[in-house]
Order: sequence, then structure tokens, then C-alpha cells
Amino acid sequence: MALDLLGKLMIHESPEGRTSGIVVETEAYLGRGDRASHGYGGRRTPRMEPLYGECGRAYVYVAHGHALFNVVVAPPGEPTAVLIRALEPREGVELMARRRGVGDPRLLCSGPGRLTEAMGITKEHNGVDLVEGPIYFEDVGLEVDPGSVARTPRVGVDYAGEDALLPLRFCLADSPYLSRPASPRPRRTSRQRAGGG
Repeated sequence: MALDLLGKLMIHESPEGRTSGIVVETEAYLGRGDRASHGYGGRRTPRMEPLYGECGRAYVYVAHGHALFNVVVAPPGEPTAVLIRALEPREGVELMARRRGVGDPRLLCSGPGRLTEAMGITKEHNGVDLVEGPIYFEDVGLEVDPGSVARTPRVGVDYAGEDALLPLRFCLADSPYLSRPASPRPRRTSRQRAGGG
């Protein structure tokens, strides 16, 4: 499902106006057996109830002061979701820019916290039905060439041990709207940082 969402139009019909963007980056979180997932080992709290609910609902949580937007993609009881990491802005760009306080379109939705701020999505949208809205997805006929999709490890989940290495981040490799490049630079060793061979 994380791959299937690439190229779809994500829309929010908010009281301030309509905003939308093409999904260019996602991450999959596989539930009970995935140490990077909120549902790892069956962990469950009241705020996580939408994650265990019906497929096609929003799971929105706050991390580092930012709301992060996920799509629940498994049957009830299975805490599996897709994090929307980046969008290519389409509609309501001026509204997004006001909300974000930036003018460069590449900086409006290039990250999970940025896109929720730009789209006006908050933790109050946790559990929203993504069919009935006000947040929903449309197929706009954008054909995604499988060869244009990069698969990399997820971002910021080093705590997850071997699960952090799984290639569960999917992105349109050439998009200028990604949260970070599709092909990260190789990490330098301490010797290289010190100027050694």
C-alpha cells in the first residue's frame, strides 16, 4: 500500500480552503513484528485506537511537536499503517505558504511535519474516515513508472535494530519535493571525518 499511494492526490477540504498535493514519499510500518511501529508487540494506548481500527482511517500522532499523518492499511486489530512523508503541492499553495511561513514550494510539504502544517492537519484528525473526508485521496491518472521509485530504509528509526535497515521508504526518486534525497550519501567513518584514508 505504501507503494500504491505514490502518485495519488491527497486532499484536505478545511474550513480555510482546499489544499492538495501529489504523494511523492511514503513509509510502511508493519505492526506487531516491526520494532519501528507503534504497534510493535501489540502495544496499545487510547490515542493509538485508530491504528487498530478499520482500514482507510487516519492515524495522526504528534512527534517533536509536529502532527504526523498515517493511513491505516490493515484489517481491524492489525496495527499496520503508511506514513505520508512528502507531497508535491498542487492546490491551495498560497494557503500552504501562509501556514508554513515560507515561499519556496519545495519546502511546503517536504517532510511529514511540514506537510501536515501546510495541509492544516492536526491531532484532531486522528481517526478520520479517509473516504468520507475531509481528508481523502484521489486517483488522478498519474502513472508511476516502477523504475522511478526508490526504496530505502526509513528515516529516523535507528532504535529499531535490524528493522531499521528494511527498505520500507518509497519515493519518486527524481522529485524535488522529497524530505531528503532518495539516495543518501554514504556515511563517513570517523577516520574519514578526521581526514584519514
